[in-house]
Amino acid sequence: MIDRRLETFLNVCEYKNYTKAAEKLNFTQPAVTQHIQYLENIYGAKLFVYKNKKLLLTKAGELLFQYAKNAYANEKLIRGKIQALPNKRMPLQFAATLTIGEYTIAPVLKEFINRFNRFDVTLYVDNTEEILHLLEKGKISFALVEGLFDKDRYYAKLLKLTDFILIVSVDHPLRKKDKVTVYDLQQETLIIREKGSGSREVLEKGLYDINYTLNGFNSIIEIGNVSLIKRLVRDGLGISFIYKDAVKLDIERGRLATLTVSDFNIQREFNLIANQDSIVRQEIKPFEEFFLSKLS
Repeated sequence: MIDRRLETFLNVCEYKNYTKAAEKLNFTQPAVTQHIQYLENIYGAKLFVYKNKKLLLTKAGELLFQYAKNAYANEKLIRGKIQALPNKRMPLQFAATLTIGEYTIAPVLKEFINRFNRFDVTLYVDNTEEILHLLEKGKISFALVEGLFDKDRYYAKLLKLTDFILIVSVDHPLRKKDKVTVYDLQQETLIIREKGSGSREVLEKGLYDINYTLNGFNSIIEIGNVSLIKRLVRDGLGISFIYKDAVKLDIERGRLATLTVSDFNIQREFNLIANQDSIVRQEIKPFEEFFLSKLS
């Protein structure tokens, strides 16, 4: 079982606040402080510093965080294995970002569940920010993501590359042009995902790389649902950038159209990621091989 002081440390890392960590753990704040001081004495280094009134991890704290995070994930894995012994069933919890969960892996999920039928599967579908949070907390074994993440912090396996494309309604005036530029799009209403989503991060970074921002568009509509974004574009309420996987059938069936943007050509990686821990990586190998064979 993971040491309670390491659990305290992980909660302080999460909330960046001693008081909030104490409330979460149902401890007093002095007890949280004592736990952190104990760890600092054991390792002979400061774990946190205050900078501009913000609580930040030191380099030693970053190292301990990686260890404690992996220890927490391993402890949960072992507990699940032990609890599964009587009926030989295992819990499997993983996550996927919205495009991957709703469109990319949806056609193979039935086969996945049938192949790994000794597992009780829980799949979370959310944006990249929330999924990374679940991974950090050890609540999932692995994740399938299309968003940006720190490759030095996680184990990552490339599953496929996919195009990030512009979609418009089938009767949009811009379809009269062979190609458009980002400048041509500035008078349009842009429909985008909510903050924290991987596709929004990709869009913002892509625009930034060619000296544009979201502020340059006529207006912005934020929607946290891919299907609704497609519906609004289909109804002519705006344009959107989206992963090709999410609109392939809509384009084939003539419900949506795509345009080539000459100065904005992006391909993104779809990755399977997990915490940097050999035990976890060995456990998820069969699932990694399944998705790699089906998606690559």
